Amino acid sequence: MAGLEAAEPGWRRLRIAPVSGGNLTCAKAAHQTAYGRAEAGRRIEDDTLVVDVLVPPNTRAEVRLPGDAAPFEVGSGRRTFRRPYTAPTWPPAAIRHPLGASEEGAE
Repeated sequence: MAGLEAAEPGWRRLRIAPVSGGNLTCAKAAHQTAYGRAEAGRRIEDDTLVVDVLVPPNTRAEVRLPGDAAPFEVGSGRRTFRRPYTAPTWPPAAIRHPLGASEEGAE
């Protein structure tokens, strides 16, 4: 949910791609790399998605935020990104197979 992972072996490059949805309003992950601590967190504040990242020294991170068409790269340091957020309908509607039996005929 927080979306923190290595983009290259050894964590020289990070990938941060938080996932939103459901009733979960916040998530945070951290990892101690050879270059220092890496962090990614996301939270919902009113109608805003807030994503906090910490990229260790001498590393870079590819960041992909929900709703953005393309990822972007950032260097080391602490950053906060904000995006408008609309909560999806929850729970999602059930997906039924179009050729499956109807519930009336099911035994």
